[in-house]
Order: sequence, then structure tokens, then C-alpha cells
Amino acid sequence: MIDYGFTAFVFLIAILVAVGGSLVLVGYLGTLPASFNFGWRVWGPTLLLPPFGPLWFAWQRRAEFKRPGLQLLAGLLLLLIAGAILYQGGPLIVDRMAAGVK
Repeated sequence: MIDYGFTAFVFLIAILVAVGGSLVLVGYLGTLPASFNFGWRVWGPTLLLPPFGPLWFAWQRRAEFKRPGLQLLAGLLLLLIAGAILYQGGPLIVDRMAAGVK
């Protein structure tokens, strides 16, 4: 018998991680190559401090890099939401599944 709650839980976590990871990757690739044009003092933190370096770079140049900055921020928020749901709901799902096994 299929447990629809567990299936929905895993599906939600997988979708949030996939979309969040994609947004972070796209935002990172939108800011990193552009940061090389501004010298090593700019691209150093952008390269060495992911994801905070690219967010800092996008914040410093809001007019040109608003979209990659928003992509990075939205992706990080989705990943944080997925982590919170996983760590808060995971033990409840496991307890429910363990009760069904006994």
C-alpha cells in the first residue's frame, strides 16, 4: 500500500531542492563571469564566498544585476525552506512509518 503523505513529503522536498538549486546555479553563473570585469577585489569574494559573494556583487550593482541577485536570493530561500521542512517534518514521517511497520 502506498503512503500518500510520504510521497507528497518527498515530492515537495525534491521539487524545492531542484528549483532552488537551479535558481542558485543560474544566479551564480549570471554574476560570476561579470565580476571578472571589475578586478580581483570584486571577483575574489564573488568566487571564494558562494553564495554570499555573488549576492554582495549583485547588491553592489543593483541596476545591472537585479535579476541574477533575485534568482540567487529566491533559490537560497527555497533551499532553506526545503531544509526546514525536511528537518521538521522528517521525524514525524519516520515515526508514522515506524508505527505502520510494528
